[in-house]
Amino acid sequence: MNNDKKLYLYSGLAIALSVVAYVVITKKKKANTDPTTNVQPDVTTTTGDVISNEQSVIDASLQEILKLPLAQAKSKMLGKDIYSKLENINPRQSAYVNNGWFINNGVGGRITQKDTLIGKVTDVVNDTGSLRNASNTIYKWFKVNPSPEAIRQIKEDSNFLIGTKTDTFYVREDVIKLK
Repeated sequence: MNNDKKLYLYSGLAIALSVVAYVVITKKKKANTDPTTNVQPDVTTTTGDVISNEQSVIDASLQEILKLPLAQAKSKMLGKDIYSKLENINPRQSAYVNNGWFINNGVGGRITQKDTLIGKVTDVVNDTGSLRNASNTIYKWFKVNPSPEAIRQIKEDSNFLIGTKTDTFYVREDVIKLK
């Protein structure tokens, strides 16, 4: 019976530590509202992710295109050059965000500099998981033939063990701009 008590004690301890670890890992970042510096608060998406106000504001010329039905938006965007509006953009292999620990649909690195030519748009698709933006429309993703500068930044930022996939990739509407 003594061994059973130890087993229950250690099992209970392991469960309690697992719950604590889960809470710590999944704790969401709070909005940074500072009235003294007049910094705009962060925006929380429908999935609970926190993105910066800068990311949530869409360029006016791009916003008009995004309001169009998918087929019309695609016809207006095909062949256009798009640029990064933020630092550290995470291009994706598919048209959705998956930041899993072991399985991740990132390309292996990030576009680290703002105003970088990402590349030419080859396709426009809706978010695979139907994730919605602040105006409650499904995010649009842009499939891109990347520029040499974007490829260079991705490779410099990547981990050599993971490797990179840079022949084509997707970027979401809220991290790009037109010039």
